[in-house]
Amino acid sequence: MSGYITKQCLFCGDDACLRDVYARNFQDGDLDSDVFSARRVTEHFHYKMVRCANTGLLFSREILPDEALERLYAGSKVTFSGYAGIIRKDYWRPLERYAKGMRMGAALEIGCSSGFFLEELLERGFREVHGCEPSLEAKALAADTVKEGIRTGFFTDEAYPDGSFDLICSFQTLDHLSDPLAVLRTCHAKLKPGGLAYFIVHNADGLQAKVFGEKSPIIDVEHIYLFNPATLAMAVEKSGFETVKAFPISNSYPLEYWINHAPLPFKKTLLAASRGMGLSGIGVPLRLGNIGIVARKN
Repeated sequence: MSGYITKQCLFCGDDACLRDVYARNFQDGDLDSDVFSARRVTEHFHYKMVRCANTGLLFSREILPDEALERLYAGSKVTFSGYAGIIRKDYWRPLERYAKGMRMGAALEIGCSSGFFLEELLERGFREVHGCEPSLEAKALAADTVKEGIRTGFFTDEAYPDGSFDLICSFQTLDHLSDPLAVLRTCHAKLKPGGLAYFIVHNADGLQAKVFGEKSPIIDVEHIYLFNPATLAMAVEKSGFETVKAFPISNSYPLEYWINHAPLPFKKTLLAASRGMGLSGIGVPLRLGNIGIVARKN
């Protein structure tokens, strides 16, 4: 692979404010579609990462172009089907209070994987659901109730008419985008007036990021821009939205998932012990480093 492109701070664009955080730690030959499969146990590959001294935004400095990224994501695998039921409930819970007063018309999820959250939206009363997902395997695994509404490929302005949706949501996807502000502005255009946007991302300043540093699962070649609560709000507001509420997200994965994804010593021993004691499948709700935001198009 070649042809890396250079990224800047989304907000100030001033190279003089950038501070090196981590050096790139992979060779081109290390990258394949398996590395770009969501929620895998990470190899800890990452680009050179920098932080803006003005805004606090943490991001990858030299990245692959979108054409290469789209090819890698097209071949990526779905590695977390066993957790889909947990994830959809965890992601719906914070939105529920805001959804009570909104139109339950058309909804769009960007980066919808196998469409499990689209299924949740249908069950909650939305009349029409759509999704964008680059992984070919993910769409193939989608339920018949949502598969027809899923487009393969990256989300683009041409995919949907302006003013089409009452809700647009995206989970752990803004972090992966080479130009998240452009995507957020497109989301703004595709919403109806009064429509809601709901995004969940990794928190660059969350507990697990502070504890594990470079070995944190979020320091990963998939992640281009990593937000904290302040920079996430800055991004949605710069794109034309009004922030309704930003909040931490609780994830209810079983103990086995947390052990598998944490850079812990003696991991195999810990997994064996948790299974031996019958604890590995017990759900453990934790707020370790995801943040959500609900925003409105006025």
